[in-house]
Amino acid sequence: MKITAGESTLMFDEKINTIYLAGSMRLANMREYEVVKKFIRQAYDKTENVLIIDFRKLIFLNSSGITTISMFILAVKKLNKAKINILGSKKVSWQEKSLKNFNKLWNEVKIEIE
Repeated sequence: MKITAGESTLMFDEKINTIYLAGSMRLANMREYEVVKKFIRQAYDKTENVLIIDFRKLIFLNSSGITTISMFILAVKKLNKAKINILGSKKVSWQEKSLKNFNKLWNEVKIEIE
């Protein structure tokens, strides 16, 4: 599965349960993020144990994007079906600070910043 959202690309590799995000995600509002929310949820629904979300090549994510990911985490926390692992990069300044907050929403979210 693969989609384009603004200047960003999301790809899901079902074989390794990994969503790759790349580019710059600057969608205008929460309504525009619905396609992202739907894509991530579909990937989660196809995952049994752990869904990996790889942000390392995502240069920018605005507050609406962070809110979208946060709402996704809160929704799947209630299901408690598959865990979430998040990969980030120290080379992308916003990731180390912002991605760690997802663990505060659900302590089962594992954060790895390389």
